[in-house]
Amino acid sequence: MCFRWVQGVLALPLAGRTLFAREVKMIINDDLLKEVSKKELQELSDFDGTNEINQDIINDVIADRLALIGSYIKIPKSPTPLLKDICAKLVILELKRRNNFPKDSLNEQEERLTSLLLKMASKKIPTEVKDDEVAPKLTNRAFRHSEIKMDLRGLNG
Repeated sequence: MCFRWVQGVLALPLAGRTLFAREVKMIINDDLLKEVSKKELQELSDFDGTNEINQDIINDVIADRLALIGSYIKIPKSPTPLLKDICAKLVILELKRRNNFPKDSLNEQEERLTSLLLKMASKKIPTEVKDDEVAPKLTNRAFRHSEIKMDLRGLNG
């Protein structure tokens, strides 16, 4: 299959038409640096021993974890902070797994994160930030106050 880049987007020619796969950028290195330090991210991604952050390995892990998340939910254009946090933690767990960290603790953390993804898949937790959620909603209250004073003289008899 012949892949080519057209205006920064991966293009796949299929039966006379071109299918464009948009690049999903849910998290970036700054989101990962909120979870771990720069030195730890360098240690987790540096398989060659160059003492630098290996961006190719990080991009590979991000794509792998986005595929995992995509198997549970449709990846939104504007994800919630919780979904970004889940993705960042899954990337860090996968980097640790590739560096032979103890699997028991990693599996426990991944089970907790996948349970959150299952809740997102069943629509119990929102996955996308919508602009209309920011505006406060006007609701009817149980008691409406007016400036007319109540007549309570006959209440006690």
